[in-house]
Amino acid sequence: MKIPILATAMALISLSLHSQEQIVADTTIVKLTEDLKVLKKIKVSGYLQAQYQRAQEKGIKYPGGDFAAQVDNRFSMRRARLKVAYDAKPFEWVLVTENTERGISLHDVYGSYTHSAWHLKYTAGLFPRPFGFEQSYSTANHEGPERVRFSTTLLPAEADLGMKLTYSGIKPVQLELGVYNGTATAADFDGFKDVIARISMNQSLGSSALTGGISYYNGGVYQGNNKRFEISGDQPAFVLLDSVQYAKGSKLKRQYLGADVQFSFSNPLGKTTLRGEWIQGTQPGNASTTDSPKSASLPTGDSYLREFNAFSAYFLQKLFHSNWMLVLKYDWYDPNTKVELNDLGNANSGTTSADVKYTTLGLGLNYYYKNMYVMFYYDMIQNEKSNQLNGFQDDIKDNVFTIRTQFKF
Repeated sequence: MKIPILATAMALISLSLHSQEQIVADTTIVKLTEDLKVLKKIKVSGYLQAQYQRAQEKGIKYPGGDFAAQVDNRFSMRRARLKVAYDAKPFEWVLVTENTERGISLHDVYGSYTHSAWHLKYTAGLFPRPFGFEQSYSTANHEGPERVRFSTTLLPAEADLGMKLTYSGIKPVQLELGVYNGTATAADFDGFKDVIARISMNQSLGSSALTGGISYYNGGVYQGNNKRFEISGDQPAFVLLDSVQYAKGSKLKRQYLGADVQFSFSNPLGKTTLRGEWIQGTQPGNASTTDSPKSASLPTGDSYLREFNAFSAYFLQKLFHSNWMLVLKYDWYDPNTKVELNDLGNANSGTTSADVKYTTLGLGLNYYYKNMYVMFYYDMIQNEKSNQLNGFQDDIKDNVFTIRTQFKF
């Protein structure tokens, strides 16, 4: 009788152990499934742009980064960005870092919430500004090596700290309204906030596509001391304004109005894309630059207000059914429309190199293959010339040839 009882006991123990193992296995599977669901919400992507550049002369200034004093050709990593996004609809969290030979820095970090029923999206953090096409078009897709000059001057670093609402309930129109520090990726240094509004549309027309928009920027910059200069009246010269009315700490007007249009269509030569963008407004700066704020340092010097205009145009042609694209780009940035060419550098005018108009013609040929492209591009940069302005009697030799390879994942 002992043997059957022992066998039964062992069988029961074995069954119990098997049941426990099955429970553990089922629990592990459930845990792995939950972990997999979390991991599927995480998306990692990025791209790097390795390039070689040759300039006409050593030490020139260039929108994509100035050349060192004794350098006229260089290898560099123009951009190398890693993006991590956690997409748990209706919420999303995004982190983008820049990782080049110049160091590792924060490029974007923001969160968003989408209310589908109301066609609303709320975004907060550090993210690209919704002004114009050039500014918001990803550098991973840009057909040239750099954004046009007015974009890098007026809206540097691509992103700014703030909040934005997007409404897309009226197809094909989209409305965007944001409030920002106005200091790019740097911490704010004053109490002024900048408002950006944009209305855009995206319409497919069979094998063609038409997009465009109107943008408005209304902000301000801290006045560093009691001296504010502005060109007023018929004389093309800066005049010191009332230092009591415009005292230190006053708000310098920063105001832009822009319009852009893009049209793509298929034809026997391949796909053709045409783009155009116009911006005008008032830009604060100092005697030597019209660059918008991009540091946390409070301005301390004299302030200058200038009226400007700028324009850019693209002609992009895919060559038949090949992977080649022809790129033709033209742009200008006139930082001071109230000063004519012959007035630059005149005695007592107060005009400097910051008032010089630049025009750029770019010609490129790109080859696209899966997740990479190779770019061959030549920037022909011309500046206004004036016998009265030191260093600008002739055109500066600052043309640049770029060979770039981009890898994207």
